[in-house]
Amino acid sequence: MKPSSSRCRISVAMATYNGEKYIGEQLDSIARQDVLPVELVITDDGSTDGTLQIAGEFARNAPFPVRIFRNETRLGYADNFLKAASLCEGDLIAFCDQDDIWVEKKLTICSRFFEDNEVQLVAHSAQTIGASGEAEYYPRFSKTRVWGPYSVDPFANHPGFSMVIRRDILYLIDSELRPDRLRSHDHWIWFLATCAGRVATIASPLAFYRQHSGNAFGAPRQRSLTKLAAAVASTLVYDEFADFELASANLLLLAAEKWPLRSIQFHRSAERLRLRSTLHRLRTRLYQREANLADRVIAVARILLLGGYWPDRSGTRLGARSALKDILFGVPGIYKLSLRSLQPSDKR
Repeated sequence: MKPSSSRCRISVAMATYNGEKYIGEQLDSIARQDVLPVELVITDDGSTDGTLQIAGEFARNAPFPVRIFRNETRLGYADNFLKAASLCEGDLIAFCDQDDIWVEKKLTICSRFFEDNEVQLVAHSAQTIGASGEAEYYPRFSKTRVWGPYSVDPFANHPGFSMVIRRDILYLIDSELRPDRLRSHDHWIWFLATCAGRVATIASPLAFYRQHSGNAFGAPRQRSLTKLAAAVASTLVYDEFADFELASANLLLLAAEKWPLRSIQFHRSAERLRLRSTLHRLRTRLYQREANLADRVIAVARILLLGGYWPDRSGTRLGARSALKDILFGVPGIYKLSLRSLQPSDKR
């Protein structure tokens, strides 16, 4: 094993809370990396079990520096991770859950992608353990590739433990300004990285993602077609999405003023989010209770003219699934049956 080179100094940011049951295995897997991190930073959120004792014992013999911080007040998992990352000194930061196990080549494989100076984040697949006897994967990326600017959804949901990032992206926008829908550290970091440059995905599973009752968040369960259809049909007011997207676009415009070298990138990303916001405003009009057939046709026509139903990996447009819902469920007014069922009954 060798330390990470001067070209890719990697810090590991671990947020802990009552993790004594599994943290030892995770720490050992970090120590077995074929390229070692330059440091491990642990921020503990007030554990009442033996988590800190285990971490302290590991630190005494670890093949790299280990810095341990205990929060005076509970921060919650997202802010605890962001605090750990802010204390890191490496050029790259690997987020680390307390209860997973890393494949020995994880840091080596991830770090190679950062030879491209425009890559801001690398995310890899993982194999879940503990959920069932079968091999399952989450996240699961179908391709190993570098995605260019504006080619991935900035609001996609990928878990932080699978991410390695450039430290610089932490400072593009003050994390205290992040909208509610981006409160999770991993949602926030993914958003920043995709709006600032390129991201890379790795199909090979480079960690074992442990599933247990203490997970802050676990791998999502598959929904039946019936439940999926009900969920799709139930969303009829899209103004909340539109407000969120517009607020996110405004944050990018602030970042463009602060970081002139990235100004063009941030402005283009903001334009994408503004278009997305406009499309969601139109969908709200489509599904209004008082909308007549002409109103609904006009709303869909305007979405079509804006290219809103084009297939799109970048998350800018709505895509084919939304088109089916709007044309089959919205335009004929079938959604009004759902609205009617939500009205309070006059019967006593």
